[in-house]
Amino acid sequence: MWQRLNTWLNDLPITDPVDRRNAVFMQLLLAFQGLRTPLIKIYLLASEWTYMTDSFFANTASGAAVSITIDLFTDLVITVAAWVSFYWIRKGRFRRAVKQFLAAQMLSGLLAYATFGFKVIPGEAILIISLALGGLMLGRRALWIIYVSILLILASGMTSDYLHMPAASRSVFAAYNNLLFHTFSYALITIILDRSSGALRDALADSDRHRRLLQIEMAERERTQEQLLHSQKMDAIGRLAQGVAHDFNNVLSVILGFARERHCLDEPDTRPGDEVRQLSRALLGVETAAKQAESISRKLLNFSRRDMSQIQTIDAGQAVGDMQPLLRQLFPSNVQLEVHVPDEAMYIDIDASQFALAILNVASNARDAMPSGGTFSARVSRANTELVEIVLSDNGVGMSEETRSMIFEPYFTTKPMDRGTGVGLTVVYNLIRGAGGDIMVDSEVGQGTAFRITLPIARRPDGLRLALADADRETARLGLAMPG
Repeated sequence: MWQRLNTWLNDLPITDPVDRRNAVFMQLLLAFQGLRTPLIKIYLLASEWTYMTDSFFANTASGAAVSITIDLFTDLVITVAAWVSFYWIRKGRFRRAVKQFLAAQMLSGLLAYATFGFKVIPGEAILIISLALGGLMLGRRALWIIYVSILLILASGMTSDYLHMPAASRSVFAAYNNLLFHTFSYALITIILDRSSGALRDALADSDRHRRLLQIEMAERERTQEQLLHSQKMDAIGRLAQGVAHDFNNVLSVILGFARERHCLDEPDTRPGDEVRQLSRALLGVETAAKQAESISRKLLNFSRRDMSQIQTIDAGQAVGDMQPLLRQLFPSNVQLEVHVPDEAMYIDIDASQFALAILNVASNARDAMPSGGTFSARVSRANTELVEIVLSDNGVGMSEETRSMIFEPYFTTKPMDRGTGVGLTVVYNLIRGAGGDIMVDSEVGQGTAFRITLPIARRPDGLRLALADADRETARLGLAMPG
């Protein structure tokens, strides 16, 4: 029950962090004040104590009737002000609510002291509470305004005492002798509240400023990470450019070869039926080759786009399989490429282009580790019911234990200055860990290296999305099976 009440009290449309913290306590105080005052009055009226003829009111300077009226009126003002202020806090008008309640407190105090006099009213709790609330809730200016108001209220009570003194014994000193003492006493309380509340607000302001600076720093780190990823993409594209040009030359050669078929149509012994069939085959070949060229261009453009991370549900096996042409162009001809992907779909949640970048970064390191040739293998399998495992291995020079323990550290590299920056594997590590996965390295000098990447299998309640991904996978499979 208390948890639900606390949640409701905190559910406020207040943006200022200090006011939001104070609003919870202020609601409780206002509710207490709004209930306490009428309940006490009801109890007094219903008890055996004869409230209306009590000597307290009968002996006041203003008389019993006026005193009772003022007493009931001030209680009503404080009760109504408490609940109206509570309402304004719920509406998000915190400062207006506090000012309204304090104004009602000050007005009630002024009427009470002016009516009953300074010496009759027992204690000054309402004035001290108002002073504390003003300083803690509204700040320094309100604190000192309330301090001056309290002195005026006390002076009004002393003035009432002075005016109702017998003429023979009337004395200004006797009436106002406590004013100087209260002036210094309340001044000391006000100064303490001023310094303590000021220090608290300064500390909260510093904390809020540090929070904003941290948010700016985090945003800057995200931008830097995106720039680093884009830089890695462009570096990979540079390495792939030669291979892509080779692929385009092959596609253009196919297109030109089919285009030369038109010369067969000019042969004297060519029959009309043969013309149609030859032209149909030539056009089909041109279309297939053009689609292959379009696919290469689209993949390269999508990979080079400078976008913020976009998490997608992709089939890990299909994603690695689709990278086979790019990987083939990355490695020289003396490196054998082996790609093993399962028939079943294994969906993961990750940014597709960044996933491709991670694979290319690992492959790039494998290429440099096999200067005399070798084998690079990419294998996708199901580690268990929860994880997909991607193993990227080579039979290159391998790494020592010391090197293996440092490969994911930023700017660590064993390559010459003009061949490596030391950030590629750091990007891979951050990407995999950011996707909820893990990456481990097995390596021995002279025995090669294997990167084992595990990623959680995607769980999507939306079956349609997975169904569409299955359809894309099947379409891609059929497309790869086309002739040409």
